[in-house]
Amino acid sequence: MNNSKSHIKELLSHTAIYGVGIMLNKFLSFLLIPVYTYFFSPADLGLYNLIQSLWLFIILIYVYGMETSFIRFFIDAKEDKVKTEIYSTSLLLITLTSLIFSVIIYLLAGTVSNFIGFENIEKGKYLIKILSVLLFFDTISRFPLLLLRAELKAKTYFILTVSSLIINLVFNVVFIIIFKFNVEAILYSYIISVIFTLFVGLIITKKFFTFKFSFKEAKELVIYGNKFIYFGLFLLLIDVSDRFFLKYYFDESIVGIYSANYRLGTVMSLAIAAFRFSWTPYFLNLSENPENKKIISNTFTYFIFAGLFLFLFFVFFTEPVVKFTFGGYSLLDPKYYSGLVIIPIILLSYFFSGLFANLNVVPFYTNKTSILFYISLEGLIINVLLNIILIPKFEMLGAAYSTLVTYAIMFLHIYFVSQKLYHIKYEWRSISILSASALILLSAFYYTKYYLSLNSNLKILVYFVLLIVFILISNLFKIVKISSVKLLVRKDA
Repeated sequence: MNNSKSHIKELLSHTAIYGVGIMLNKFLSFLLIPVYTYFFSPADLGLYNLIQSLWLFIILIYVYGMETSFIRFFIDAKEDKVKTEIYSTSLLLITLTSLIFSVIIYLLAGTVSNFIGFENIEKGKYLIKILSVLLFFDTISRFPLLLLRAELKAKTYFILTVSSLIINLVFNVVFIIIFKFNVEAILYSYIISVIFTLFVGLIITKKFFTFKFSFKEAKELVIYGNKFIYFGLFLLLIDVSDRFFLKYYFDESIVGIYSANYRLGTVMSLAIAAFRFSWTPYFLNLSENPENKKIISNTFTYFIFAGLFLFLFFVFFTEPVVKFTFGGYSLLDPKYYSGLVIIPIILLSYFFSGLFANLNVVPFYTNKTSILFYISLEGLIINVLLNIILIPKFEMLGAAYSTLVTYAIMFLHIYFVSQKLYHIKYEWRSISILSASALILLSAFYYTKYYLSLNSNLKILVYFVLLIVFILISNLFKIVKISSVKLLVRKDA
């Protein structure tokens, strides 16, 4: 048990470091929301979010599964010579292919803009050309960061990414407020920040880089990573396809409103992204540990506690925070308020996507990663059907519910399949208590919000009390005891 706690402590430490970095990233998004919503119209912001969705889609083709295969091969390599060969080959190969892809996209920018059907074809073409440059640097800059993750150098990773975020923030402000650029300012700022990440990242990881290219390693990396292209592609389409359905059935303005509020809802992704960043290399290093099932089970319980706590916290306080005005300004411009209704649904969607990610360990351990392909394909089909059925009738709510139902089904599917392959005794009593408590407290929140005649300050006080009750219930039933959390985070534990 002590060994299990020690592993959870180490994982918690890495997750916390990644989490702070990702939190700052999301905080950057929060800081820029009032800027974006004040200087850009819903249509302009909708156009940018369509470009951003295209960016997230195309980057998977640029990477073609190499991120996952690189981490796996790099961790499995026992000698620095082999690690150097893997890193150098990966970096050289991804640089060459990214250059080819970017040239093709730049030359076909007009065709792509026409195919998507932007309301302003020329503006769409211009942004796609900028995107082709961004994709080149963004792809290459990921691999020095991947090496730091594989080496479990979370602190170095944190310093580098936070520095890049600060640069991104500064240039967003300069380009938008001072130079009065339109949404292309967001892309320009990101290009500058990823060039910085690439340059510094190459210096930090120079120990593992030479200009020697191994065709044998390249072949093995591509073959192994090939299956993850589709897995990542399907997950991305689940996350972003709703924007294109909203545009098809309605217009770019509703995409802008939906995306601005979706960005607020992604605060839940803080825990998910931080966990994924630390969990993948971590569980790969646990494969030979005789207590790995116990560690996985404990981690799952801790994740559910943290995920439900964050879900409740952001459901309770996101709307009061974004509507708070200071000097006539608010975090979210009033013309975007109609989309606030989707935030609880998006938060819960991210929670289920985190549960799904939690169970990805079994396909890796049993060498049956094709399971991820089939379940994600199933999820994409379900998501598309739900978007077609729900969006025309329920607009933004239909899009949000489509994502939530999709991830819930994917989680249930991977759970039952994983248990047959690699049975893990999860702490279902504790999980049931946490889930029931969260549901009751959520009901109390909505009752307080809509039916109790209290002023805003008293309501916020009630929300804080509800959060404290959730923690006390967890401590009372000895699920995640407060004393245990203190023990885990102590340096001398």
